[in-house]
Parts: sequence; C-alpha cells; structure tokens
Amino acid sequence: MKLIDKYMLRTFLAPLGYCLAGFIIIYIVYDLFDHAADFVDAKTPTLYIAKFYLFLIPSVLIYIVPISLLLAVLYSLYQLTRHNELTAMRASGVSLYRLMVPFVFAGILGSISVAIISESIGPWSAYWTTEFIQSQKQQNRLNLHIINDLTFNNTQDKRNWVINNFNKNTYHMEGVRIIQQNQDGSETYLQAKTGRWLDAHWWFSDLAIQHFDQDGSAIGRTTYKNKATEMLDLTEVPRDFLTEIKKPEFLSSFELMNYLKTHKHLSKKALASKWVDFHHRVATPWACLIVTLIGIPFGNQTGRKGTLWGFILCFSLFFGYYLLIHLSLFLGKTEVLIPWFAAWGPNVICLMMASILIYRMR
Repeated sequence: MKLIDKYMLRTFLAPLGYCLAGFIIIYIVYDLFDHAADFVDAKTPTLYIAKFYLFLIPSVLIYIVPISLLLAVLYSLYQLTRHNELTAMRASGVSLYRLMVPFVFAGILGSISVAIISESIGPWSAYWTTEFIQSQKQQNRLNLHIINDLTFNNTQDKRNWVINNFNKNTYHMEGVRIIQQNQDGSETYLQAKTGRWLDAHWWFSDLAIQHFDQDGSAIGRTTYKNKATEMLDLTEVPRDFLTEIKKPEFLSSFELMNYLKTHKHLSKKALASKWVDFHHRVATPWACLIVTLIGIPFGNQTGRKGTLWGFILCFSLFFGYYLLIHLSLFLGKTEVLIPWFAAWGPNVICLMMASILIYRMR
C-alpha cells in the first residue's frame, strides 16, 4: 500500500470509527428508553440487559454501517478539500480518481463485512433479541417457546408434517404426524407421541406406521414401535421448522432459498413476496458501496462550494435511495415488478447516478 493510500485511509477511518460508535450508542440509548419499563417489570438482571444489547449490535449494523460510511466520506473529503490537500496531491501528478481508490476499497470492504454478518449472526441476533424482549414482556407465560399446531409441507421430498407442540429452544415435538407420498403414488402415514433431535437425526417414540395404496386403502396392519426409533429417512432439520416460524427479517438468504425450495406449493403472490425478500437480503449489503460512491462527489465539492448545501443534497440523495428501495420492494411484493428487479433496481439506478457524478468530478 502506498503512503498516500495510508494517509487517505487514516483521515477516513477515524471519523468512521466515531460515527459507528456514536450511532451504536444512540441506538442503544433509544432502545433502552423504549424497553426500560419491560426490564423493570420483569426485574431483568443488569448482566442480562448488557447481554441483550451486546447481541443487538450485529442486527443493526446493516443500517448503521452505510450511514457511517457516508458521513465519514463526506467529513474526510471536506477536510482534505478545505485544507487544499487534494489540490496539492493532484498538483503532484496524482489523478482525483486514483485518490478515491481507498474510499472505494473501504466501501467494498464494508459491503462484504455486512454481507457476512447478514448471512451469519445478523438474523440470529435479531431473532434472539426479539424473543428476549417477548420473554420479558410475558414473564408469566409458561409456554412462550411452544408453537402449537405447526404444519410444514416439504414439497421437495413430498412430505407433510403436522406437529401439535414444537419447542423452539429444545426442538422437542409432541404429537407428530407425517404423510409421506411415495413415487408410485402410495402413501405412508407415521404418527409418534414425541420427537427429539439427537445426533443430527430425529428420534421418535411410540411410533405407529401405516402404509396405504394409490386408492387410499390400508396395506396390512399398523406397525408399532414403542422404543425410541431413529428416523434416518427424514431429511428435515430443526432449521426448516424455525424457518417456517420466523419472519423474513430473521432469515438469511440461504434459509430463504431453502424455504422456497420446500414451499413450491405457495400461491404466486406468496412466492413473489418471498423471492423479493431473498433478493433484498442479497442486495442490501451493497448499499455500503453505493452510499460511499454517492458521498465521494459531494464530499469533493463541500470544501469548495459550501458545506451545508453539499451535506443537504447528499443526504437527500441518501434518503431518496432508501425511499426508492422501500417503494420498489412494495411494488415487487404486489407483483408490479419482478422480484429480482424490485430488490436490485434501486442499487443499479443509484450506482449509475453515482458513477455519472464521479465521472463529472473536477
């Protein structure tokens, strides 16, 4: 890395760190005011509250990182332009586009980092914190983690599940019924009193198995197995049932893709909505790069043409970008736009706009 790149990054990383820390603190304080009454009523220990906010941070980084990058770019370029440092660098033979490479690199790195978080701990963090708040609000509810009458239709393996009670924490099942459609048109009916997830397989107790032919007539007698039976033929894992329960914002793109593979029976509108959620999950991290590119031309102008006007115009474009995202998602979920364009369209439009502004820089 050249000395000039190190200098540019140093002027950029300091305000970026301040912005990230500041927005995280502001968000925590705002959330604490919102949930303070719940913590007091539930007599939540201070250590648990600290753990809650520690786990909350990954789920909000997807919103905090882009705005922090934008502010850091604007501030650092403003300072460099105001003190004529950019002019001196260009006078020494370095092009303006070459000087912006460290900022673009930071935007790409930010997008990759947010993408990794949103595919790993981000959805889990959002789900855990939501469940924690619900548990504090409903301390007297003993079955908070029990889902009643859970159904799961695995169209890929042609298997339908009906579960009377499903524990989201332990994955313990009570009252399990499964209808397996075989390739020859026959069906196999399984019923178990309980089901447990052990050693990467389902174990059923008090299992009853009955086979039916293509006409729905029973074949032979019902087979009973009183001892715990390992169900090696069942490909479903606990994540599949949690995916059925969770909202889209609590799912990674990988989980959404699995959901779409096993739910081909959904209506056209429901499938379109889920495909929009999938593409939106993949497209969202790239907002970091796009807002960085948006900030470069405006940050270059604020030091020469007035700080206030440049900041107002840049933030107007920033919030316009997010407004366009939400409008496009709405049109995609109502089947006005095709799913991939509903999620990626705002990124493409703003990327083209930012590229034009950067090309016209002087």
